[in-house]
Amino acid sequence: MLTVKGFIMDYVIKILGTPAIIIAFIAFLGLALQKSSITNIIKGTLLAFIGFVLIKTGGSILGGVLTMFSDLFTNAFGLRGVVPSNEAIMALTIDKLGRPAAFILFFAMIINVLLARYTRFKAIYLSLHLIVFMSFSVTAALVGLGYGEQFAIIFGSVVIGTYMAVFPTILSRFSRKIIGHNEYCIAHAASSSYIIGSYLGKWFGNTATNVEEVKVSDKFSFLKNADVATFLTMFCLLGISSIFAEHAFLDKMLAGKPYLVWLLEKSATFAGGLYIAKKGVVMFTEEIVPAFKGFSQIVAPGSIPAVDPMVLFDKSPNAVLIGFLVSFMAELCCVALFPFIGLPVIIPGIMASFITGGSAAIFGNATGGLRGALIASFVNGLLLCVLPALVLPLFSHLGVDSVTFADPDFTFLSAIIKYTFGLAH
Repeated sequence: MLTVKGFIMDYVIKILGTPAIIIAFIAFLGLALQKSSITNIIKGTLLAFIGFVLIKTGGSILGGVLTMFSDLFTNAFGLRGVVPSNEAIMALTIDKLGRPAAFILFFAMIINVLLARYTRFKAIYLSLHLIVFMSFSVTAALVGLGYGEQFAIIFGSVVIGTYMAVFPTILSRFSRKIIGHNEYCIAHAASSSYIIGSYLGKWFGNTATNVEEVKVSDKFSFLKNADVATFLTMFCLLGISSIFAEHAFLDKMLAGKPYLVWLLEKSATFAGGLYIAKKGVVMFTEEIVPAFKGFSQIVAPGSIPAVDPMVLFDKSPNAVLIGFLVSFMAELCCVALFPFIGLPVIIPGIMASFITGGSAAIFGNATGGLRGALIASFVNGLLLCVLPALVLPLFSHLGVDSVTFADPDFTFLSAIIKYTFGLAH
């Protein structure tokens, strides 16, 4: 039977685990502090909330198609291994780790705001759904090493709160080249990959050839449309994988639909999901940036909002597709190599490949052109496989051997915990 205390804790966890509510509150508070009209406050608050929900909705649609593609790809090419999925491992461990993770999220947000107010790290991290996952990964790593819940909350809050302010600020030196200004910056769980890719692009790239300026024959001018190019990319990936899949498995997936209709619909669904997510990012950004100015003037003067990298996708559609494909190919190389060097096989996480691979290519292109985009996205693919493989034993105590955390920042931090705290404990 749920006690009053338990009910309140459960309710708090649900509120803290709903970033759209927090985003809407920040928009409301910012507009109210600017003494906007009631009409503008209502409009701005609701549009910020709707935009954030659209991002989640589009992401769910993308995730559904990519999960289906991952299953199809695994069946077609006989891959067996560990699947990197933040959502899955959080759902499976929420009873064990939910309480400390919720506290970490709450205190980390406070530390982020304090750092933005009193230090030169002015970014306030608004991609809060990612911080929920990071809170789970840090708690899981420390508990796996034998540390208690109280220590996990203190350590996790300080480290993640610092991360929320520092990493977007460091990344902003590169993101402002892409955005054209510094009114907002980028917050994502692959910031470490983007920073590495940006420097590699700067050192080994060539800005003379920009991915977005590559000339395309008029016969292929339709590829310049991002939605069409996205549709055709998924059409090819699904089509090739289905050729090699088992007939019984493919028949079950088709569910009685004609093969060509299924292929067209799934490709269109994927393109539509990305369109919805990008529309949500634009709506969210248009409302949260001006509203944030009112919030920051009172809470943390001079701070800037750090938002999801999908805000960049319309600016660099070619880089997004190149980054996705190159990151995916890098992960396939790891699948082939890992059994020979004693590492567990990490099944390519298609959603991570798409979001982080595309974003890495955008940053690599900004500092090193086409060559920089290729290097950055290939390194991103390596990080998506190598880091989860190295820290996988750390999460064995969770009893979920077939799934692990996905994004580079989660696994990077877990690796640091493993090789520092593990030696000291």
